[in-house]
Amino acid sequence: MIVNYLELLKNNPQYFKQFSCKEVLFLNYDCPIKENKLTTWSEHNYFYYVISGRKNIHALGKVWELSKGSFVFVKRGAFLIEQFFHEPFCIVVFIVPDSFISKFITLYKDQLPLPSGSISNSPVIPIDSDDMLQNFCNSIMGFFATSTVPSESLIELKFLELLLNLASNKSSMEFIAYMHQVANRQASTLEVVMEANFCYNLELEDFAKLCNRSLSSFKRDFKNTFRTTPGKWLLKKRLDYAGKLLSNTNKPLLDIIYECGFENQAHFNRVFKEKFGIPPLQFKKHSVA
Repeated sequence: MIVNYLELLKNNPQYFKQFSCKEVLFLNYDCPIKENKLTTWSEHNYFYYVISGRKNIHALGKVWELSKGSFVFVKRGAFLIEQFFHEPFCIVVFIVPDSFISKFITLYKDQLPLPSGSISNSPVIPIDSDDMLQNFCNSIMGFFATSTVPSESLIELKFLELLLNLASNKSSMEFIAYMHQVANRQASTLEVVMEANFCYNLELEDFAKLCNRSLSSFKRDFKNTFRTTPGKWLLKKRLDYAGKLLSNTNKPLLDIIYECGFENQAHFNRVFKEKFGIPPLQFKKHSVA
């Protein structure tokens, strides 16, 4: 199962207490989802600030461990979420669309350092939670402790405060570089989005949203960029990734099938054999040998 994270948050206010202003949103919740593993996706960026509990984010072989005090920025896209239930996972989420980041850069570009060197395409950016960020998160928690709904103007100011705090945080250089990318319309290129999300079983409409395109323009631009159709490209990428996991890891076959975006084992076995000439388990034995 793959879940639209933003729709889940917005459509369940009984679980996710939330305040919004135009395009931005912040929420506080104790996670009601009980699956050990779940794939989620979001067309918008967001921050996680963990109050209690533990959760892992998996993406293309990397793992980010979230626990009490963790503060991370998650770029829009899809992720495999691994949950633990020894204590409630309580979190504050700040949803920040690209449009808000672009507006921020326009307003405060003279106060933000320009990135130097190569820029990471990592989908998750951990940020050290210094005193200013801690105080900011505590002030947000105050909104959830009262029945008074903050004004939209105040919510927008709080988001600006968050980004300004990050601009002065030495551990935020990667995030600042990403904000400049967004403002220069470089972060939503087809190549970056597709390479980061090919292994998730998203619909083409979802990939189009991640690329900030209509479905028709997504298909057209995809063909111009990759010289093939999205379906053929996705199948090749997923099979190549499955072959890599079979060769280099000891993960069970069902886990590999799931992580590579295939819906069922029968379909995976058939297309894998068509590409590599042998079934996946036989491929794995030959790789080990």
